[in-house]
Amino acid sequence: MKKCRMIALTTIFILIVSSALCFAQTDRTMTNTSKKGSLLIWPLIKVGPADTTIMLSNNYYESVKVKCFYRWSQSQHTDWIFNLMPNQTISWLASTGKDIDGNNIPNTGSNAPPLGSGSTAELRCWAVDNTETQQIAWNWLAGEAIVKEGKNQSWGYSAWRFAVNSSTTGASAGTAGSIRLTGDSGNYDACPTGLLFNFLKQTPSNLAKSFPQGTVNDILTMVPCAEDFTSSTSPTAFTNLITYDEVPNSGYRVVSACVGHNDTTTQWFSEPLISSKLDLTGNSNVNPFSNLATPGGGIYIHGKQDASCAGSSGVPLIGVMSMQFMSSSGPITAVPPTALGPGQAYVKDANDINTPNPISINW
Repeated sequence: MKKCRMIALTTIFILIVSSALCFAQTDRTMTNTSKKGSLLIWPLIKVGPADTTIMLSNNYYESVKVKCFYRWSQSQHTDWIFNLMPNQTISWLASTGKDIDGNNIPNTGSNAPPLGSGSTAELRCWAVDNTETQQIAWNWLAGEAIVKEGKNQSWGYSAWRFAVNSSTTGASAGTAGSIRLTGDSGNYDACPTGLLFNFLKQTPSNLAKSFPQGTVNDILTMVPCAEDFTSSTSPTAFTNLITYDEVPNSGYRVVSACVGHNDTTTQWFSEPLISSKLDLTGNSNVNPFSNLATPGGGIYIHGKQDASCAGSSGVPLIGVMSMQFMSSSGPITAVPPTALGPGQAYVKDANDINTPNPISINW
């Protein structure tokens, strides 16, 4: 099984921002969460006790077919087709596949399949032709999600959006069944080489019923850009995380752990920063996300291959993070990452050098 390593840099905000200036961009186009696209990826869809409302828009004057996939475990996924009318926006609850009033989604020909209680999934949707076998350029799609965590506790985020580098709406985009995220002509936007998340200091325990003032419960969700829906038994990638911790007067401390899709019930990676999966030092009292000299810091994430994570591969990652403030019933907000380039078009080897294998979604 392929895996990827996630490298995280924890430091004070001002140093992180300065370091971002060192990354040069190339001519490859790159995904973001604000443009219109032909492919959309929602990293986090949750059901029970939470629920998620998904919104999908076709902002063009012609209709289009959109194929969607949920993957909610290492070996399980499902797919379906929507027919979107001109300038149509649809929404549905992940728990039912129907709209928020319990009605069928109008004029689409189908509902989304419901996700079972306790599911944590990712969602990917892209425009296809009338045969439903060829992905096409249709840079008019947009999407959002609203995650309801509890009573009066909801937060929203925008899907990652990938445009096709083609001026012709409806034109074929590459070989049928293989979506290439390479950012060059005729293909989809590339994923960023790295991501930067800013966070506020964690609490000592994510099991606490009340949170000390000025602290938050951050939950980080990451998914690999590459995916293989033709396989029902093997995931495309794992995540492996290394944290460079800002320790007062002692420089940076490097620790690592291989985490990810290690069972048949969980999504790629969606964990509180205080989770035991990120207790990288083996000592919760020095967790780099709760023991800071400053109120917050940053996390730099870069997919990388490393021998300490067996079977890993250098696949770029995308994701989203939420912050729950001050108490178990406190407000929750999304933390959008900053994409750091250049765009990564190819899987990288252990030396962080491009291999011949493009980043792609196979279906």
